[in-house]
Amino acid sequence: MKRITTILLATLFLVSCSDDLDDVINVELEGKWVLTDVLCYCGFGETPDFSGHKITFEGSSLMVENTGEFEFLNDAAGNYIVDGNLITLKNGDQYTYTIEGTSLKLTFVDEPGIADDEVLLVYVRS
Repeated sequence: MKRITTILLATLFLVSCSDDLDDVINVELEGKWVLTDVLCYCGFGETPDFSGHKITFEGSSLMVENTGEFEFLNDAAGNYIVDGNLITLKNGDQYTYTIEGTSLKLTFVDEPGIADDEVLLVYVRS
């Protein structure tokens, strides 16, 4: 009887243990990021404030907050996919990403047939 109890307890212990990061696609991306700069063929004026745009990677989900004057990543909130350094968002847009220190750089994967659609979004971890 002790043997059965020990086996049942060991099985229960192994099954009940879980990693908090089970649904995390990419640990590097996890957390909240605030937009600090946008490089593109766009006109934002002399000293634009991009800080009203924030993104949060949580598990396999991306949350987008646009509370400022400028809006980015519209219709992108939801599940995302990472393949190497390529992120595919819910709306189908793709970005390559690099992380340097506390900076995240998302570069839009442009369509070769469309001129001037290059966009680089620079975020800082908050």
